[in-house]
Amino acid sequence: MRFRQRLARRPLWPLLLAALGASALALLAAPAVDAWLFDRQVDVNRRWAPQPVQHDVVVVGIDGAFLDGIDEPLALSHVHLAAFLRAVTDARPAVVGLDLVLPEKRFERLLLADAPGSDLHRTLVAGLMYSMQGAPLVLAKVWDHRRGHFRNIHIDYATVLAMQPGPVQATASALVLTDRDGRVRHYAGAAVQPENSPHTLASEVSAALGVRRDWHGLVNYQVGDEFTYIPIQDVLRLAREGKEARLRELFAGKAVLVGTVEEDTDLIGVPVPLATWLPQSREVPGVLVHAQTVRSMLNGGLVAAAAPALAWLLTVCATLVGLARANLRTLLLALLAGAALLVLSTVLLRQRYWLPVGGVLLAMGLSLLGRALWQAWHDAHGKRALRASFAGHVSPAVMDEILAGRLDTARAGGACQACVLFSDLRGFTALSEALPPEDVVALLNRYFARMTAIVHRHGGSVDKFMGDGMMAVFGVPNPLPAPEKAALEAAHEMLAELAVLNEELAAEGRAPLDAGIGIHSGLAIAGHIGSPERNAFTVVGDTVNVAARLEALTKELGYPVLCSAAVAQALGLPAVLEPLGEHKLRGRQDTLALYGWRPACGKLPV
Repeated sequence: MRFRQRLARRPLWPLLLAALGASALALLAAPAVDAWLFDRQVDVNRRWAPQPVQHDVVVVGIDGAFLDGIDEPLALSHVHLAAFLRAVTDARPAVVGLDLVLPEKRFERLLLADAPGSDLHRTLVAGLMYSMQGAPLVLAKVWDHRRGHFRNIHIDYATVLAMQPGPVQATASALVLTDRDGRVRHYAGAAVQPENSPHTLASEVSAALGVRRDWHGLVNYQVGDEFTYIPIQDVLRLAREGKEARLRELFAGKAVLVGTVEEDTDLIGVPVPLATWLPQSREVPGVLVHAQTVRSMLNGGLVAAAAPALAWLLTVCATLVGLARANLRTLLLALLAGAALLVLSTVLLRQRYWLPVGGVLLAMGLSLLGRALWQAWHDAHGKRALRASFAGHVSPAVMDEILAGRLDTARAGGACQACVLFSDLRGFTALSEALPPEDVVALLNRYFARMTAIVHRHGGSVDKFMGDGMMAVFGVPNPLPAPEKAALEAAHEMLAELAVLNEELAAEGRAPLDAGIGIHSGLAIAGHIGSPERNAFTVVGDTVNVAARLEALTKELGYPVLCSAAVAQALGLPAVLEPLGEHKLRGRQDTLALYGWRPACGKLPV
């Protein structure tokens, strides 16, 4: 209908502003949402599409059992570390990485000169030199946040390490890059390292196996199973027992990383559990983060992230769904598109390419929500304006059908069951001739205001006013459970209200009014009748004509209310309706059984 076309002509600028706002909010919240989604996607791929490793990392752990079994603290365990380096070197590993902190000073002065192990410093130096001759050795450099530089190690150790032959640097940064939630997802490459150095513990260990150093992207947590570790004391025991074959089986040709694996030391947040001895824990020892990074570099490489511009473009495009009308179809299409995008992102992550879609999904959701809220407000505002504009032109029942979209001027009328009521004031023509025109209009408005309210109260619709007459319809356009009963009850109340009005007129010195009411029920044609420029919803047909003829017979038959047999039968032929026999109506060849009712003599049964 035309009013719906007018409501559809809405300015686009509020929607565009809402879309821009949704994009801005989505881009602000995207990092947190993307991080959460990345963790879920990695977990799904690890569970349902595990990626085996071809080149794995051996983790040697310094655990609580080892620390409890030695007499000195870890910082003074030079003898044990040197013995471990000799044992592992003899097993011919590809590279050994130490995620440990070597001391900055010598500690011999803390021991008696003749005490066993008093020459700790020289023992460790010898162990480092021995290890470097057999395989590349990489020692982690730890960043001192308080001093703003890498923590120093004793000059003797530094000098020995600087002598390592080959392209692998013996000292490399152990810095990791944590996101806002404290979890490590991105590799701490040269861009975030001091002096933009590409040398990290993971890159140097990988370089020893012929892999490039210039990495950037995300750690591939999908590759490999959860780590187990070999206790360092087991390695020392195998060396003491001379089990070289077993040591070669464990370490030969492999990358070896050594670090603490205690449950409360050097823990770092990661997207998924990595330690078999810490099930379901996403806080793991730092050595495992370096080991997983090495795994990634040795098995296909890191995960490449999509360019930020692509994610921003997709986010902005996702907000454009807010320009579409919010309905079930739009919602379903948006849900399907979001699910497809999420599946695509998960599959791409499996192929080591990460397309962050958190901001896109968030923007789509915010845009749809904003559009739905705006549309609801706009529709409510339009309906209020429409109701206010046409409240005096159509009945509430018709208005409700219009606002609900169930009445359409473009749709042809259809047959329906309706109960039609005609009422008319008797002798009003003669009465009006004795009154000024403005008094006639005022009296009619006074009368019709009360009668209209009664019709509406009983669920009917006032179809039209015809001079001093009124036509009302029950059951159309809004269905009623018992339209005939509603029409008769409305007629009863109309006559009672007319009696009240007559008392007021008598007090004003005016003549009373008298009315007759005719009611008939049957098939009718309901729809919009008129031209495209001017039309109205109405009911036409034989049922309407019969109801009008019944109203004309009320005075002749002496009953204020006349109804047809169809109405009486619909109510079960109550006793208060008096059968009047067959009567011929003006303009009809056949006769019609009629019933009369004097509401003052009895009410309809409930």
